[in-house]
Amino acid sequence: MRGNWRTLVSITTWLLLLELSGIGSKESCYYIFFTHANWTDARPRFIVNMTFSNQTGIGSVTTINEEIASPVSRILILQHSSKEKPRTIYNATMKLCDLQNVFNSVPLFKPVKDNMLKQSNYSLSCPLVPGTYSMGNMKVSPKNPLLSLLYQPKHTFSVKGGLFEELGSRGRLRPLSTYFMAGKVVKRSCGANE
Repeated sequence: MRGNWRTLVSITTWLLLLELSGIGSKESCYYIFFTHANWTDARPRFIVNMTFSNQTGIGSVTTINEEIASPVSRILILQHSSKEKPRTIYNATMKLCDLQNVFNSVPLFKPVKDNMLKQSNYSLSCPLVPGTYSMGNMKVSPKNPLLSLLYQPKHTFSVKGGLFEELGSRGRLRPLSTYFMAGKVVKRSCGANE
């Protein structure tokens, strides 16, 4: 019974978010425009090359030359305003192999994860095996509810995170690749940028 109640609450929350974000309407879509992006990598073990297409899409090629036994992912999404402290939209640190389950359980992130995996050969496994992983020009759907959540006419957002290697039993992390992106979500009529 408790599981059914949680499912009902999740479905109700999801439907409310869809209604609030205007997903059912054809009037508005939301688009990301990056104003700044940078990344680091731990060459020669872990090499990342990123590309940005028309400021709205991201592509990357990642070469892993040595197995990463315990990869850990971090992500922090903030919304910024000139008059207020940044508002945390999402903040998580977890093992890479647990990330897929989390994305699947958060309705706002599942479409982004599905889109990323569809357009790439990236792995969300532990250990992370050597190889070359590429992602084409990935764009977030302009109808994704996450974008409507980030949309505020006078606000910007930033995404900071990376992939780390957990060292030993104390949980110390060594960076393999870090990234920082800043941008703005704009609202336009659907079809204007599609």
